[in-house]
Amino acid sequence: MTHIDIEELSAIARDRSQSEDARTTAIHAMGRLPADASIPQLIALMKDDSLSVRWAAAATLRKYGQAMLEPLLRALATQPADHRFYESAHHALTRFGNPAIEAILAPVLEALTQAGTATAVPAVAMDALEKLQAAS
Repeated sequence: MTHIDIEELSAIARDRSQSEDARTTAIHAMGRLPADASIPQLIALMKDDSLSVRWAAAATLRKYGQAMLEPLLRALATQPADHRFYESAHHALTRFGNPAIEAILAPVLEALTQAGTATAVPAVAMDALEKLQAAS
């Protein structure tokens, strides 16, 4: 697949005039592309108004495993609070499958589910990002 493919898939996934089925199909197709092309697009889609689009983006992001952690944690640490994004991020980070990484992510997952997450999430996400980088 070429670079244009990610742009086409991303355009379909973002196009609210498309059916949710077409949008989620495009999102799942992104999961077959290189991580560096897909991950930023998938993170952006985790803020969509459509629950099915957000969940498809989070589920597809999970396919990239550890490669998606740093960009997602960085987004949580630096982007404005958004309950839709936080809900989707929780879905992407839950039951990661590696006990050491799950221990690093535990405070992030807890912050994503607490009231007042707008102030807690950036700090715990940055802390988790630093711990993840130190563990690598």
